[in-house]
Amino acid sequence: MVVTPMALDPKRPNFNGLTVPCYRYRMAKGPRNRAAKILAAVIFVAATASTVGAQQCSVKPAAISLGETVRLQCEGAANNNIATARLKDRTIKMFKQPDGSWHGLMPVAVADIPGVYSVEFLAADGETIDAAKLTIRPTVFPTQNVNLAPQIEELKSSPEEIQTLATFRNTVSDKKFWDDSLVAPVSGCVLSPFGVKRLHNGKPTGESHAGIDQRSAAGKPIHAAAAGEVKIAQPFTVLGGTVAIDHGQGLETMYLHMSKIAVQPGARVNKGDVIGYVGATGRANGPHLHWLINVNGVPVNPRQWVTLPTCGAAAAKRAPAAKR
Repeated sequence: MVVTPMALDPKRPNFNGLTVPCYRYRMAKGPRNRAAKILAAVIFVAATASTVGAQQCSVKPAAISLGETVRLQCEGAANNNIATARLKDRTIKMFKQPDGSWHGLMPVAVADIPGVYSVEFLAADGETIDAAKLTIRPTVFPTQNVNLAPQIEELKSSPEEIQTLATFRNTVSDKKFWDDSLVAPVSGCVLSPFGVKRLHNGKPTGESHAGIDQRSAAGKPIHAAAAGEVKIAQPFTVLGGTVAIDHGQGLETMYLHMSKIAVQPGARVNKGDVIGYVGATGRANGPHLHWLINVNGVPVNPRQWVTLPTCGAAAAKRAPAAKR
């Protein structure tokens, strides 16, 4: 048997659309021609398996509720050109980690539609490199009424305030300050959970609670849930005294209704640092801490990140929740 390589075409794609070396052979005529064909097939399959096996992208967890976060990860040398990941019409940036893997945080909004979807991992030119299945479970959020004095309910955000908050929410920085062990900003129980449908004085607002309210006495210190850079530290009409921290690579936290702010924009904070004090400023009907987590601009449930107890009915009655 004589097998003679004729040419190497490095750009010819295989059946998965992946680029692998592809050899063309001239095979000697004779009874051993079949063996030569088998050898060529083995070489091709080996090259294909090497390339496909390098694609190792995953989503964790693979099934989640509305308002939660999916962690995306890709490993392998073939994934060096991964730039973004896409879920339906939502695209987020992937970030290379010190160990060579790529990580990203994909938020699922409260208003998203449950179902089974494909999370696509994309190159910079938009080509799909890999994909993984994600199941979004149907999720029921309860309704909650908040009684507010007329002068408090009438408070409105100014256009400048809305723009400041939008700029913070839509900015994603490359440097990662945080680790996975976030801490609760205060030690109090949860008065009002994430995602509840809000009523004001018995009337529907059309809004969902974008964070959680924790019970705490006025003047108690508020701690940063993770390390990061302070981007906002100022009073707002509706939010009251507010601190917003960018933790990097798509993770942000905000802390509202403060009586006193203890940091300045641009300051670097560590996990657990005091950033302000509990109050009832802005649209609030009593001292408490409303805080929230944004993942790539979308509010998500803090209880997926931090374990927090729920207040009993008696505690909630003594210290009613407030609307941000």
